[in-house]
Amino acid sequence: MAKFNEDVIVYSNSPSTQSMMSPLGFRLVLKRAPNLVYFTQTATIPSITLTEAVQPTPFTMIPLPGDKITYEPLTLSFRVDEDMGNYLEIHNWIVGLGRPDNFEGYKTLSEDEDIFSDGSLIILTSNNNASLAITFEDMFPTNLSPLTFDVQQQDVEYLEAQVTFRYRRFTIDRII
Repeated sequence: MAKFNEDVIVYSNSPSTQSMMSPLGFRLVLKRAPNLVYFTQTATIPSITLTEAVQPTPFTMIPLPGDKITYEPLTLSFRVDEDMGNYLEIHNWIVGLGRPDNFEGYKTLSEDEDIFSDGSLIILTSNNNASLAITFEDMFPTNLSPLTFDVQQQDVEYLEAQVTFRYRRFTIDRII
């Protein structure tokens, strides 16, 4: 049976806000792909993992914080516009990075600012005011999903695509 330690005092603080975060309240800012920004439907803040070190002892292994952080990819879904402008922004970026057939494809991405792009997810409050900025540094696309056209659909379901980005790191900063 556990024994209560009377020397332990528990302090309770009220949270600074009691409002809940809405999954509807976000905006994407991505300099390299402005058409993608307008049509973004979903965004997930990626997971972050800290490696673990282990200190051996004669009795048990003691886990300790490690020294490497791993950031999972950022995946966004977006509605594809009628001219495929937002899809082509990402497609051409990936093709340019991959240096497809010759150096001309890579020529348009010759400067660092075109190869990488910083981007931010701006999180909004329940009153649609900017609250937090999640800034992704040195982003570049690694995957663009296929588009499926289907004349057998009963209703018009607008095409959506997913794009996956890798990046160096992300930071979270309070705006207000």
